[in-house]
Amino acid sequence: NPAGLEQITAFPVAGAVLGLDAIETGTHTSDAIALEDSLVCILPFCELLRNCRQDFIAAEQFNRLISHDINESRDLLMALGCMTTEERVAHFLIGISERMTANGYSPCEFILKMTRQDIANHLGMKVETVCRVFARLQAAALVRVHRRQLQICDIDELRKVSCD
Repeated sequence: NPAGLEQITAFPVAGAVLGLDAIETGTHTSDAIALEDSLVCILPFCELLRNCRQDFIAAEQFNRLISHDINESRDLLMALGCMTTEERVAHFLIGISERMTANGYSPCEFILKMTRQDIANHLGMKVETVCRVFARLQAAALVRVHRRQLQICDIDELRKVSCD
């Protein structure tokens, strides 16, 4: 923001739509930073609206994408306001697992593209807290972590911790 404060609000994956924050005012209030090589398709909003007017299926899909964005924001607010640190990290890992599955990857083994500091910023914690929670989840045999390589060892128990 203008005061220099930074909050990571999401970690979008393939197929995500960015820039919805500008629909209301015409001004983007957030930035996107790629954590790995990425392909981007720029679609002017007026062109998107024209497609939605002409194609009901496109309009329906666009509304789904907006709804998804709203639901992700609500989930983050719930995590920040109502969950313990363990619940937040577990919820975060379950979310990544579900996105990996949706994109055809393993739900239990993946590389975290973001740093521990990024995770801490996103979940409203200190980086030391994130590291301690990872260590506790590993000691409980729920996950195995080596640098950015993460393996979920017991997804059902991790779900229980995450309040899902």
